[in-house]
Parts: sequence; C-alpha cells; structure tokens
Amino acid sequence: MSTRLKRAVRASELARALGRTFEGDDVDLQAVAPLSAPREGALLFMSRKAALTFPPKVVVLAAERPSAVAWIPTERPRLDFVKALLWLDDRGGFERFELAPVIHPSVTIGGGTTLGRGVVVGERTVIGHGVRIADGVRIGSHCHIKSGAVIGEDGFGFERDTDGTPLRMLHLGGVILGDRVEVGSLSTVCQGTLAPTILEDDVKVDDHVHIAHNCWIKKKTLVTACAELSGGVTVGEQSLVAPGSSVLENVHLGDRVLVGLGAVVLGNVPAGTVVVGNPARALERK
Repeated sequence: MSTRLKRAVRASELARALGRTFEGDDVDLQAVAPLSAPREGALLFMSRKAALTFPPKVVVLAAERPSAVAWIPTERPRLDFVKALLWLDDRGGFERFELAPVIHPSVTIGGGTTLGRGVVVGERTVIGHGVRIADGVRIGSHCHIKSGAVIGEDGFGFERDTDGTPLRMLHLGGVILGDRVEVGSLSTVCQGTLAPTILEDDVKVDDHVHIAHNCWIKKKTLVTACAELSGGVTVGEQSLVAPGSSVLENVHLGDRVLVGLGAVVLGNVPAGTVVVGNPARALERK
C-alpha cells in the first residue's frame, strides 16, 4: 500500500470517528505522512511540541496546538494516529500497487521465490530460492538476495490502547535497496511505516540479520550474522555491525563506526567510534 488514500476524507469526519474535537479548516485529507516529511493534504501526528512550519492543508494530531491549519487535540497522538490509519483503511483504504513486477531481463530468480505487485528489480540482480519480496519494493542493479530472505513485509509496530491491547500500526512505507546490495539467507528487511526502509549502494547484509522498519543503512556498510537493528536506526557510511549485536530503536551510528561482537547499543555513537559490551561503551582505537 502507499500513503495516499483512494478517496479524500474530511478532517472533521475523522475527528468524530476518533471521538475527538476538531479545530481549524476542515480540509480534505488525501494522504498520511511522517512528521519529518509533511505534505499538503496529509494527516500527521506530533508526540511532543516542536517549532515546525507545516505546508498548507495539513491536519495534525497533537496534545498542544501546532502551527497548522487544522488540529485534532489528543493526549495520545500516536495511539490516535494508529486508530486513524485503521479507520481510514476500513473506510476507503489506501492506494495499492496494481502493476506486475518490472524485472530487468538479465535478472536471475530462484525457484519458489515470490515477488509482489509493483516490485522493481534492476539489471544483473540475482535472487535466490524461496525469497519473499513484498509489494512495492525497489531493488537496484547487481544486487544479490540470498535464499530465504524476506524483504518488505510489515515491521513490528504496535501502540497499546487504553486497556493495554496492542494495536498494529499499518505499514505503508516500503523498502528501497540501492545498487550492489546483498541481503543474506533468512534475513529480514521490514518495510517502513510512513517512509521507506533504505539500504544504500554497496550495503552488505549477512545471513540471519533483522533490519526493522524505518532503518536507514548508508553506503558501504556491513551488517553481519545475527545482528539486529531496531526500528528507526540509522547507520552511517562504511560502518561495521558485528555478529550478534543489537541496536536500540532510533539510535544513530555515525560514519565508520564499529559495533563489536555481541554489543548492545543504547545510544547514539559518534563517527569513527568503536563500541563494545553490554551496554556498549566506546573503546579507544589503537
């Protein structure tokens, strides 16, 4: 699915469905968007007050009034955003990929592999046996997807309702792989929630690796066996994430970072740093 709605919905109608009040211009909602990339006619949520300038006709779920033309007040912006996605999907739904995969003639595909609608695969890419590539995934040229990999399925995104019930957040962001990317056997690359999960050119991912939704792995980085990157992690260029290591959600690793064997990274790591241990700490390079 994409972030665009099949048909527009009035902002006041959505607010009533959520049991919320509504203030401002009653605009037609045409899409949903992340706070980092707002666009006209979109629904966003803001968990904490920030000095942001929004484009016209944006509707924001927030506890405090933002500088947008429309506001749905809520003490639980993320929860109400998750509920809004589910309601919008049930009401009319989001646009879906309809076209057959576009596969360059030079691509090699193994037996038992499935490619979803709207998938694009560049020249001389090799896809192994039993691979699952979900709708809308874009794969560059000269890539190697090894057998059993899963690319573009939903990530593990939930928000607890007021009674503690976990509500699944719709994932609409997709996955983009650059050129000369490798994804190992039985590894997973989850699609983003509202923006794509991205593996840039020359990223190499080993076997049994989990890359969660909204990760962004930059050029020439290596992620090795059994490593786990939680949602929203950014890894800089030419970094190395060693076997069995874990990185907490939304952590930023700078360029040329080395995450040591089995390390558990709980905070941002500056460029050129080696971190080891649990919790991970900087180690002076010799």
